[in-house]
Amino acid sequence: MNNKKIKILRSKIDKIDKSLYDLIQKRAKIAVEIGNVKSKIAPNSSFYKPDRESKILRNIISSNKKGLLPDKNIRTIFKNIISGCLSLEEVLKVSYLGPEGTHSEAAVLNQFGSIIKRKPSLSIEDVFSEVLNQEANLGLVPVENSSEGVINSTLNCLADNQPINIIGEVYHDIDHQLASGNNFDLKDAFAIASHPQALGQCSKWIDKNIGSIKRLEMPSSAVAAKYAKENKNILCIVNSLAIDKYKLKLVKKNVQDFADNKTRFLVIGLNSVNKTGKDKTSFLIQTVNNPGALIAILRPFEKRKINLSKIETRPSRGNINSHDFFIDCEGHMNDQKLKLTIKEVKDLGSSVRVLGSYPQYI
Repeated sequence: MNNKKIKILRSKIDKIDKSLYDLIQKRAKIAVEIGNVKSKIAPNSSFYKPDRESKILRNIISSNKKGLLPDKNIRTIFKNIISGCLSLEEVLKVSYLGPEGTHSEAAVLNQFGSIIKRKPSLSIEDVFSEVLNQEANLGLVPVENSSEGVINSTLNCLADNQPINIIGEVYHDIDHQLASGNNFDLKDAFAIASHPQALGQCSKWIDKNIGSIKRLEMPSSAVAAKYAKENKNILCIVNSLAIDKYKLKLVKKNVQDFADNKTRFLVIGLNSVNKTGKDKTSFLIQTVNNPGALIAILRPFEKRKINLSKIETRPSRGNINSHDFFIDCEGHMNDQKLKLTIKEVKDLGSSVRVLGSYPQYI
C-alpha cells in the first residue's frame, strides 16, 4: 500500500517537473528575444541588469508567504534560472579574490548563480584591474566583515579607480569548518592553518577546545586546505565549499566565535544602475580636517531624513590636511532629495564622488 502511494506521488512530481521544464524553456526563449531587441536599441549597453534582476527576486520572494521553501532557497533557485537564461546571451565573466574554494568564490555563486565564468585573481587590486581593462564583466570584492571590520584594500581601490562603479552588494554568511587532509586524533594535531582573518574569527573556539596549538597564517583558506592535504597532522579552517573541492575530512562544523558572522561584498562594474525603489548609494566625501567637519556634511542628510547605513573615516591619502568619509545611504543618486543633498555638501566646500547607486541586497 505504501509503495503504491509513493508511486502515485512520484508520478505527480514527474508531471510537475515536466511543467517546470517547459516553463523554463519558454522563459529562456523570451529572454533571448529581449536580448535581440536590446542589441538593436542599445548595442553598447551591458547585458547584465542588476536593477531588473532585483525586481524579479523581490516580486518572487514577496509572494513566498506560505511556501515550504524559505526565501533563501527560493532566491538560490531563481538566481540559477536567471544565470542560465543570461548565459544564452553571453556568459558572465566575474573576477574575484582567489584562489578557488574561498568565501569570495562562495559569494560569487551566491550572487550570480553557477552558470558563469569565475575568474580568481591574486589580489583585490587585480580584481579592479580586470574590470577596468574589460577582461571581466564584473568584479566582486569584500568590503567589511561583521567581526573583523573594514577591508582597507577595497576602500583604497574605490578611491583610486574613478571609472569603476559599485553596482551591487552581497551579504554572505561566513561559515568556518575545522578540517584535515587525513585521519588523526585531535590531540595529535601539530598545527592549525588558515587565513589570518579566519584564525582571528575562530580564536576563542581554538583557545577553548584545542589550546595553545601552533597557528599557521596562510594567504587564503584555500592554500591552507592544500597545505593540510599535503601534510600530516595539520588542521585547517576552511568553508564548506573548500571541503568538497579539496576532498577534506570534516573534523568540526561551525567553529567561528560568532554565529552571525557575515562579510559584505561589493559588485563592481563600468556601468550605472537604474532605480528600483529599494536602493543604496555609496559616496566618497573629502573635506578639510577642521573641527565639526563631519557634523557639517551629515546635516544635509539629516535635514532630508536620509538614512545612513555606514560611515567610515580616515585621513586622505596624499593629503594629511583632509579626511575621506566613505558613506552609504538609502536611496538612488537620481532621487531629487539626494541630488539636493549632494549639492548642499558640495556648497560647503567638500569634494563629493558618487561611487555608485545599486539595489539593496535581497
